Amino acid sequence: MTRKSRLHRKAPVGAVVSFFLTSLLVPGLFGAAAAGVDTQTRADHRPRIALVLSGGGARGLAHVGVLQVLERLRVPVDCVVGTSMGALVGGTYAAGVPAGRMRMIVESTDIGDLFVDAPPRSQIPQRLKRDDYKPLFEITLGFNDGRVQLPQGASAGYKFELFLRELVGPGASVSDLRFDDLPTPYRAVATDLETGAMKVFDEGDLPKVMRASMSLPAVLAPIEIDGRSYVDGGLVRNLPVDIGRSLCGDVIIAVNLGTPLKSIGELGSVISVAGQSMNLLTEQNVERSLAELTDNDVLIEPDLAGYSSNDFEAAEPIIERGLRAAQDKAQLLSRLSLDEEGYAAWLAQREDRHQAAPVISRIEIIESERFGTDAVGRDLKVKPGADFSYDELHDDLARLYGRGDFSYLGYSVLADDDAGYTALIDAKAKPWGPGYLKFGLDTRTDFDSPTQANLAASYRRTWVNSLGAEWRVDGQIGYDSLLFTEFLQPLQVRDGAFVAPYAGVQRTSFQVYSEELRLGELRVNSILGGLDIGLTGTEGELRVGTYIKDTKSQPEFGLITPLIPEEEITEVGLRLAGIADFLDSVNFPRSGWFAEFHARGADETWGSDENFSFARLTLRAVKSFGKNTLAGRIEWGEELSGDVPIYDQFVLGGPGRLSGLFLDQLSGDKYNLAVVEFYRSIGDMPSQLGRGIYAGFSAEAGRINDPLMKDPWDWTTSGAVFWGADTILGAIFIGFGYSSLGQSTTYLTIGYPL
Repeated sequence: MTRKSRLHRKAPVGAVVSFFLTSLLVPGLFGAAAAGVDTQTRADHRPRIALVLSGGGARGLAHVGVLQVLERLRVPVDCVVGTSMGALVGGTYAAGVPAGRMRMIVESTDIGDLFVDAPPRSQIPQRLKRDDYKPLFEITLGFNDGRVQLPQGASAGYKFELFLRELVGPGASVSDLRFDDLPTPYRAVATDLETGAMKVFDEGDLPKVMRASMSLPAVLAPIEIDGRSYVDGGLVRNLPVDIGRSLCGDVIIAVNLGTPLKSIGELGSVISVAGQSMNLLTEQNVERSLAELTDNDVLIEPDLAGYSSNDFEAAEPIIERGLRAAQDKAQLLSRLSLDEEGYAAWLAQREDRHQAAPVISRIEIIESERFGTDAVGRDLKVKPGADFSYDELHDDLARLYGRGDFSYLGYSVLADDDAGYTALIDAKAKPWGPGYLKFGLDTRTDFDSPTQANLAASYRRTWVNSLGAEWRVDGQIGYDSLLFTEFLQPLQVRDGAFVAPYAGVQRTSFQVYSEELRLGELRVNSILGGLDIGLTGTEGELRVGTYIKDTKSQPEFGLITPLIPEEEITEVGLRLAGIADFLDSVNFPRSGWFAEFHARGADETWGSDENFSFARLTLRAVKSFGKNTLAGRIEWGEELSGDVPIYDQFVLGGPGRLSGLFLDQLSGDKYNLAVVEFYRSIGDMPSQLGRGIYAGFSAEAGRINDPLMKDPWDWTTSGAVFWGADTILGAIFIGFGYSSLGQSTTYLTIGYPL
């Protein structure tokens, strides 16, 4: 049973008298302390200290440095009150996490990434990873009932909420927790989104309350607690001195981070004007709170010039600024310190109030308005009971979110009547689903051969039936045009076995070269259909199926007699395709590996005009060392039987595929390629725009059985230097390559999957 805090005990008469005497003598105590009064005496009759932490986004990490100084000076904190980032740091400290551990966690965590909803690629189903290999932007719109719907502009915050649960620990993450029962009594301030009223949380689900207090509009979506929606508390009380005073504050230690206002010249957009308006409101209520401080209180204001509320990557220097600001107040803070024995006793008392991790005896799911509990439970591997693991539950939820069906995903831990606990999972379907629309573009040019540019679009409709069937339509127009549709029908309510009929039309262009001389172009129009059966999951996918394809090739060689005749071929055959994708990113990956195999064969006995078969294999591995990345890739392709049509032959030439040559300059019925790349991260991008900026070089060696080459099947080597950026619009890639054939090429790609 948890202990009641002193605030909720019935005070004896002697304690009441002592309280009034202490209140009257606080100024005298401070004066005596300055004169060197015995610290043990002050430990027995000391004023109670409230720590009040303001909001400020990333600037709020300075609070961690302040806490480190308070611990070094042995200043006991009797209660803590916070708003926004102050609520996060304060709630973590109140849950019993020491400042040193807090700093270690913060500095080793990409906090900015917690506000990006996309989970790691390892937790995304392969059917969604398919978009990574297409020229599609990362922005997904809703498309339902003939209307385009915008997604919520803010992060759903599921990843951030799971991080908070890991931060404070499972014992402090139960619902209906009285915040006076924490190791340090705690309050958090939020704003009621409907009424604008201030809400002071004194109980509840601690991680959700902390998240509510810092749900900054346009950054984190509002969170609903007990039927009310809450946003950032900085709108009403960014430095809640009055709350700290009423909770336990004979003395207030207030940490005010300030919110720098922009000049008129810096307000050049609607977003910046909206941000300035919010900052004005925040600063006005801070001024009122500062006026409530007395001479007995301690105000700490770190110098955070040069750091904005978004600078989470600057955690270490921001924490140091907070530490230095608190050290500057060391003389004032020392008046409140205890001797070693007294502080050790205070720490022991605080440690005794730690909440034990509850054992989960049941797992329940709140039924979604779009699909039943089975659709949510299919990805839950964690089991209740003695073997229950919170880490495993968090992994399951991340994988569940990766399916792309939910706008919010979280859980609560509820006490049962039988003294056990239930993990109640809340999965809210995306209100802009179940139809999703994406657009994209890609451009490739070597500034000599024809530019390859395409506009693309993709439509996905999920949960067509109770088993989670998905209908997909992909379209592209430009250098290569296509219209393709597939209906993927799972055979059970989980990733696994499926059947997938498909059909499509395609027009593809191939350039024909003799060494460096471009001879002409081959345009190929095809209609295809087929049926695959297979297995799919987060690790990859395996398919086998039958197909039929009608193809017509049209050579365009100008005045030159075409080397390739016009043909019309019908193929009927089998195909086998497998992929395993463990890369953390397709463009400029930092870790992982990738394997893809594809084989296809047609046979006249099935009605095909030709007998042929071929296979292709790609292996890719990536390893990083700090900001440096080393990547290797090998490819193999070969005609296994018959004569592979020219439009199905293998090609080399272009970035990463013998970079010194023109795009797709060489073609043949078999090829080998080996590539080693080195690139270094040279800059970061805002998470809303992309992931990073890179520079590097590559060494490549390949050979291909091109009959128009002087020496077919001889090895050709190539090297390149390049610069690139991984953006939400796709990869931007600029490079210069040189080959052993004496060719050099400058190339540019935008949005083209690398």
